[in-house]
Amino acid sequence: MELTGNFEVNSTVEKIWGVVSNPSEFAKCLPDVTATEVSGEAFQLQFKVDAKKYTLKFIGASYLSNLNVKFSAEIKEKTENKHVLIAGTGSAIGLKFSISLYIDINAKENSTIVSWKAEIELGKMAKLFGEDTVRQAINDVVKQTINNLQDIVK
Repeated sequence: MELTGNFEVNSTVEKIWGVVSNPSEFAKCLPDVTATEVSGEAFQLQFKVDAKKYTLKFIGASYLSNLNVKFSAEIKEKTENKHVLIAGTGSAIGLKFSISLYIDINAKENSTIVSWKAEIELGKMAKLFGEDTVRQAINDVVKQTINNLQDIVK
């Protein structure tokens, strides 16, 4: 699955770079994080996700109302003030997934454009819940993350 987007913000390239290239700062953009551990370019996160609106249609899946998600990632590529690649793997209810997040920053006259692409491998998670359900959940998390990033860099 691939998701892409961009946004324009009245902020400097340096301020945005300071968030997206720093695991401690970038973790603040992610919703529902309950624990963060950072070591250099690598970081581990734990999330508690309320999955009720995604799992209620599955008979017997109501126990999945609060999912604990673990995610380990690191910054794989960095071009100062221009580009960062954050890649990692995670698991929820024993199912594994992987994410590669590409972020590009481009200065404009009085603003900055941030373009992003997320490549997500869902594995068995898509088969269990259906790709549409998982896509909706991921879209919601991505939207929250982007909104949080925009708020932080303003």
